[in-house]
Amino acid sequence: MCKLDEILSKENYFEKSFLIDAHLISQKRSFSLRSLIDSDSAVYTIIHFNLVDKVCEKLEIQSISLAKEKLIRDYDEKISKKTITHKILPNLIIESHKKLTVSMLIADIDHHEAILSKP
Repeated sequence: MCKLDEILSKENYFEKSFLIDAHLISQKRSFSLRSLIDSDSAVYTIIHFNLVDKVCEKLEIQSISLAKEKLIRDYDEKISKKTITHKILPNLIIESHKKLTVSMLIADIDHHEAILSKP
């Protein structure tokens, strides 16, 4: 199994952030989405809240309540009024590299379907 950081270290990935196709999987089911990989992002991987119902239905998984709410920082580093209260736990495939059970926080992330942080 290859690690996500191997993908991110390829010579053609010079930018701090870029878009890539990612696939969430569970058992034999898959959900494709366009994701932003952001090397300046926090250590969290985030999925847009508008997609979660579709993802959970397609993958036959459920969202999980967090023990404690997490605050969101906007791009300008200001703390947002939005909080994160749930996550999902799918497997993740990027360019045939698989990461088992990635924790994806559910949030309103504006323009992207998902944000994957650089490990």
